[in-house]
Amino acid sequence: MSDLKELFENGRWYHCFRHEGMTSNGTYDIEQYISHYKFENNYQGRTILDVGCSDGYFSILMKEHGAQRVCGVDSNKYDGSLAFVPSNAFKEVHEEKYRNADDIVRFGPTYKEFGLENSNKLILMAKLKGLEIDYRHGTIYDLSLYGELCNDLLEHLRDPITAIEQLYFATREKCIITVSSAMKANWLTRNKVVLTYQGHISGGSFYRLSETAAKAMCKAAGFKKAEVVDRFDMLNRVHGVKNSHFVTHAYK
Repeated sequence: MSDLKELFENGRWYHCFRHEGMTSNGTYDIEQYISHYKFENNYQGRTILDVGCSDGYFSILMKEHGAQRVCGVDSNKYDGSLAFVPSNAFKEVHEEKYRNADDIVRFGPTYKEFGLENSNKLILMAKLKGLEIDYRHGTIYDLSLYGELCNDLLEHLRDPITAIEQLYFATREKCIITVSSAMKANWLTRNKVVLTYQGHISGGSFYRLSETAAKAMCKAAGFKKAEVVDRFDMLNRVHGVKNSHFVTHAYK
């Protein structure tokens, strides 16, 4: 248990998980903001596709709330390679970031103790909690399952329009889309379809979307209804800054 505690405290985590008195040192502590997502209390019998799952906080949450089948999808290979395609000018910066983000070398024996050959935190947490959750390596541009959730992903994509269309095809009833690095709703952007490019700044986050733009893109993809259910600022615990978020529920 001491080795697992060391992994929780000093491993590389994107999400904060709480398990048997331990808390992982994730970049984002979603538990503090969970009310903003307007999830249902019971997902009994539902099928959930968690696109851009990262460490899998939402996958774990949905399974614990009764979902019959949960599948997390992410483009991370957990081998130190890039998990997305950044702007060419920043490629080397992000390659270095991902090489340093993989903690399999330091905590390899701990992962192997739980039957893992890589540092996939979703699979680790599912094993620790005794939950049956699928994981598939893939991208949002090629989805073939029914799903419900896309988390903080659109701004990292070169083509968010195609991504939302793929979410439409993969959704049975409702899709929950959270957008980070979002434009804050004000008198200038509240009713305007605005999308601004920012790939020249960091190379990893390509666009900032207004709420109206996200809803318009959902409707253009085929969703009959799209509504922003909440907006909030989430603390990035690594950099000490707050990122603007809004949550969209889209219905077929």
